[in-house]
Formats: sequence, C-alpha cells, structure tokens
Amino acid sequence: MGGRPGGRPRRGGDREAPRRGDGRAGGPRGGVAVSPRPARRVAGLRRTLIREIFESAPPDAVNLGLGEPDVDPPEGLRRALAEEARRGPAGYGPTAGCPELRERIASLYPGFAGGAGDVVVTAGAQQAMFAVIGALADPGDEVLVPDPGFPGAARAAAAWGAVPRSYPLDPGRRFHLEAEAVLRLAGPRTRAIVVISPANPTGVVEPAPELERLMEGAAERGIAVVLDDVYAELCWVGNGRAPGPPPRPERAVVAVGGLSKAAAIPGWRVGWAVCPDREFTSRLVAIQQTVLTCAPVPTQRAAAAYLAEERDALAGVRETYRRRAALLSERLQRAGIRHAPLEGGFYAWLDASAAGGGMAVARRLLERDRIVVIPGEAFGPSGKDWIRVSYAQPLPRLLDAFDAVLAALRG
Repeated sequence: MGGRPGGRPRRGGDREAPRRGDGRAGGPRGGVAVSPRPARRVAGLRRTLIREIFESAPPDAVNLGLGEPDVDPPEGLRRALAEEARRGPAGYGPTAGCPELRERIASLYPGFAGGAGDVVVTAGAQQAMFAVIGALADPGDEVLVPDPGFPGAARAAAAWGAVPRSYPLDPGRRFHLEAEAVLRLAGPRTRAIVVISPANPTGVVEPAPELERLMEGAAERGIAVVLDDVYAELCWVGNGRAPGPPPRPERAVVAVGGLSKAAAIPGWRVGWAVCPDREFTSRLVAIQQTVLTCAPVPTQRAAAAYLAEERDALAGVRETYRRRAALLSERLQRAGIRHAPLEGGFYAWLDASAAGGGMAVARRLLERDRIVVIPGEAFGPSGKDWIRVSYAQPLPRLLDAFDAVLAALRG
C-alpha cells in the first residue's frame, strides 16, 4: 500500500485500494488517504487543562486563570527593543545565545555561574526545561516532579520518553517540600528532581536550608536537581529574590529561568538554562540547534541592554504583586479560607473542598460570574480539591472578582 512512511489508513478493512484514475476519493495520486501515526511517547500529550479553560472562556470573562502578567513591560525594555528593530538586518545569532545577554544572566547567579559559558539562552523557560530534561533522561528514566506543580516538566519528560513521577507537597507543611521525603522516592532510574520556587501553582518559596538538603542528598545519589526559578524576582520573603542554587559546582544542579514573568514579556520568549558544567551546556546547545537554531536575536539584545542598565525596574513589578498579595491574604484570613502562603509569583492556591472541589468551583464561577480560575487537578491529582487564582489583574477589578471567588468557595 502506498503512502508516507509511518502512515496508516484512516479506515480499516480489507477493501481494495483505489486505482489511479478510477474516480474514487484518495490521496493526491489516487491512493488511500493516510494520516501520520503519532509516536507512542507523544500519543498521550494533549493541550493542558490550563489552556483548554483559557481558550474556551468567553471574551468578556475576567481572567484569573492564565499566568500572564497584566503590567506593562518596563519602558527601558520596550525602548531597547525598538532600537534593535531600527538597527537593520536581523540575522541569526549564536545558538547558545548572544554573549552579552549570557553574561548578564550569569550575574543573576553569583557563585553558581562562572560566566557566559554556563548559560544557554532559549525561547522561554519552557523550551529550556524541555532541553534540560532531554539532556538528562533517557527513555524509561524517571524524573521526579512536584504535585501540585506546573505540568511543563512532566510533559517534557513524557515527550522524551522518560517517566514523570510525582512527589507530593503536603498542605500540612504549607506546600513546602520535605527533602528527605522526596529523596525516599528516588529509584535506580531517577535522573532528575524538578523543584519550582517560587512555586506554580501554590505561590510558596522554598527555604534555602531545605533546598540545600535536597541538593546534597541528590548529589550523593547521582541525581540532578532542576530548579525552575522563573518567578525568582517576584518574591517578598527574604532578600527579594527567591533562594537559588548554592555556589557548589560539584553538585549536579541546573537552573531554568526567564524574563516572561518578572519583566512582563511572555510573548518575547526570553528564557535560559544555567549550569556550571560546560560539557552539559554543550549538550543543551546541540538540542537547541536541532529544535530552534537560536532564540530571537532582537529580544535577546534588548534584554541584555535592560539587565545592564535598568534592572532596578524589576523591583517596581515585584512591589505591585506584593501589594496585591497582601490585600488578598487579608481577605482570605477574614473569610477563613484555607490557602497556601502567598510568598511569591502571582498565584493564590485556595481550598475548594467545602464547595464541591476545584472543578465544580471553576465551572460555577465561569457560568455564573464569568470569571476564569484553574481547577487544581490541572497541576496533579492532589489538586482536585483546590483552585489556582492568578492576581495578575489590575485593581479594583481583581478585588471585585476575588470577592466572587470567596463567595463561591463558601458554597
């Protein structure tokens, strides 16, 4: 039977294949119509529940679902991109990223990154996570991911043929990880442990001592720790930036980050992976060349200029979300709604068990109040009785919508 390699007939049976010119429907040359057959490792990948809910919401709904900043990008960053657009030809850049941006990113990880050679610039943090997981895990290897947790790492593992395995985040510990409990789940084929801090969806920030214990135990077992710190600048506990990887290059630690959240430029796709092991970063560059060739050059150069001259503007974005978190925390305390502490990012993780569970509350809010929230099961099985609420909406619209959320949670 003719057709593309790996193709399959759309309908089964033993019918005779149409002959060329016999008038029956078929492919471009009269053959049986075929469709590409997905590889088994990706056959189960679908749109995430987060995207399904967002894309099905009516246009006039108040969106407390998608993790998209509502503030404008800093003026200096927009000006830098406009200047790049006027410079003339926009050719390819280095596969690892523009050297000036890589140097600026390395400076965000003092003691951990030794310079531009430890940094690979990607088209957003999710692409960095995809490359990192692919460089760490062979088919059949395990990657430990948080539950609840943003599904990006689990999806990347599945796409590479690895096995994502969840480690639970206990509400009794205010959704902070327990290093020893995570390490007990590691098996002979565990290659990586993914940590998100500040966390999505819970908004908690992992304390430095617990991260240290996890990284120490993982190193003893020959396991890499992948720290997703894309929300690191949006943190209001400690010194204003979430604890990052410690200056211990002998440990297998990779940091994944970007400017989508803190600089409010998710559509510009500026992300990165940082690792002081140059052999490992060379593998990331090879994956990058296969997938993308290079991240967009104009946005890279604009980001480099911005980080060099106006990084203090990030403090203004941080303060905006800190004030909102404080207002929502007060309302949650008064309403008596159980929730994770609002320590960073721009999410509130709220208990919906008294109102029928996360999915029921999300549907009720959308149908009755035209408010979009994300049911917790989008972030893992343990989230079925919770909802994630983004506070990336301007006041007072946010407060009006949040009051409706509280009413729905009270049942």
